[in-house]
Amino acid sequence: MSYVEIKIIKGRKYRYERTSYRVGDKVKHKSKYLGPVAPVNKRKNPNAGRKPKLRVKDLTEKEKNFIFQNLKSSSSYIKDRTRILRLSHDGHTVKEVCHKLGFYRSKVEKIIKQFNENGLKIFQRGKSTGKPRRISEEQRALILQYLNTDPEELDLHFNNWSHKKLSNYAKKQVIDVSPTHVGIIIKQDEIKYKKKTSWLYSNDKNFAKKN
Repeated sequence: MSYVEIKIIKGRKYRYERTSYRVGDKVKHKSKYLGPVAPVNKRKNPNAGRKPKLRVKDLTEKEKNFIFQNLKSSSSYIKDRTRILRLSHDGHTVKEVCHKLGFYRSKVEKIIKQFNENGLKIFQRGKSTGKPRRISEEQRALILQYLNTDPEELDLHFNNWSHKKLSNYAKKQVIDVSPTHVGIIIKQDEIKYKKKTSWLYSNDKNFAKKN
């Protein structure tokens, strides 16, 4: 004999089919789960809550023309970007674009995001402003002044400057400058400084005559 039994578990009702059967002189029962009494609400949209797929925005005619005309540009900087945007515009996912062009995902995502925000401006390659100067004009002038001063006049125990020696001396005067930066300053001002020639000595009695 079978019948449906309703069980309440944590406030919700569930249906079970109970079947009774006899084994010898004993009656045994078997249960089969039939599901909840009230249907469980499912998401209407299976993609709800998921991050939307990244793709290029709708292109204007000007943007389309620029991208299509530069797909074979001699500049790899421009060509890479136009190929990424073209594939995304054609409906390819970021993963598919990476696979087709052999680019890292981070590069593809970055270019699409930048284009969506700034349009064709991303093709204007800005010039690097370079590393900001770490020393002031006054400190720079002092370094040049040291360079034009005989080291011995500054109570130093050598008679010619090198980039490293000048850097070390400047640091003692609280001017943080590297030997490489010293070389840049000298090159910018087209300063030529001459190193003194070291004389060689010998026990040979004819040494003076040879020189």
